[in-house]
Amino acid sequence: MKNINPLFIAVLILAAACSKKEETKVAVQTTGKSNVTLTAEQMKSVVVKQLEQVPVADEFTAVGEVSFDENNVVRVFPIVSGTVEKVSVSLGDYVQRGQLLATLLSTDISAYQRDYNVSKANLDVEQKNLARNEDLYKSGMLSEKDIAEARKDFANATSEFNEKKQILELYGGSSERLDATFRVVAPRSGFIVERNINEGTQIRTDLNTNIFTISDLKSIWIWANIHESDMAKVKEGDKVSVKTVAYPDKTFYGTIKKIGTMLDPQSRVIRVRTELDNSDGLLKPEMFATVIITSQTSEKVLGVPEKALVLENNNFYVMKATGANTFEKIKVEVGRKFTQFTEVIEGLKAGDSIIVEGSLFVLTAANQKS
Repeated sequence: MKNINPLFIAVLILAAACSKKEETKVAVQTTGKSNVTLTAEQMKSVVVKQLEQVPVADEFTAVGEVSFDENNVVRVFPIVSGTVEKVSVSLGDYVQRGQLLATLLSTDISAYQRDYNVSKANLDVEQKNLARNEDLYKSGMLSEKDIAEARKDFANATSEFNEKKQILELYGGSSERLDATFRVVAPRSGFIVERNINEGTQIRTDLNTNIFTISDLKSIWIWANIHESDMAKVKEGDKVSVKTVAYPDKTFYGTIKKIGTMLDPQSRVIRVRTELDNSDGLLKPEMFATVIITSQTSEKVLGVPEKALVLENNNFYVMKATGANTFEKIKVEVGRKFTQFTEVIEGLKAGDSIIVEGSLFVLTAANQKS
């Protein structure tokens, strides 16, 4: 047997290794797929959603403003005339029910207090008369008729006293404080959103002007102006997204609750109302708002959240679930863009599950693997 040259053996081994590496490289390229499997910990950083057909929305923008929820607001009117002595709250203050808002010096209260004092004095007199007459009746010195008359006079004086006391308290006076002062108190808890008085202001009950407005602002109304040409596109129940100058990166969502019945003859617009939850107190009355109204139609498309799409080399990709914690990089063709989703024309179908949050992170990992 001939001896084999060691150099020749080394060359054969090197050639075989290169051939195997080339085969592996070709195999990866021919799959045409970029798969990645995430760990349980990595899955906590992504959100996976199953796709479905969603109604197409006809969107248009209108100008609006923030207003009070008229079902959740209290306007405080004066029930006596007088002069404002002191205002205890400022615009924007939060007040509790029963809290003192202002005091007024009022001749009306003075008259009610005078009537109360007179009725109280009469009651004291009748009470003493009745006690004396009861003693006379028991000793036989007073007739049945006379004692009945005394008891009647006492009952009338008691009734009149109770009436004058109730009137005095109804108008903010007190039987304990005879100072001709009317006290304005908060009928409910909430924010002072309107204040129309200052110290020294003359108040008249016939002016029909509220002195305070209180609202908790937990819910507010958005009034949007819809042009006559867009009226046919709007109906109750349509979805609405609202943006404000104060919070340009935040969107508030609601639905149309009421469409006005009268068209403004000057501006040729009709007002529609949206109710929004305002538990965080961000929205304030009189703020201007941009209102995007989404009118639903019968057409449906496959909608994908915009966050799920990743733009790479002028093409859009998503990460589609192919197994447990495993995702595949899929190229998709997109169509129309809407406020909350983008239409997908090709590459996906209803029922597919894709990553809708964290897709860029997973797609980057898939690219590195391939």
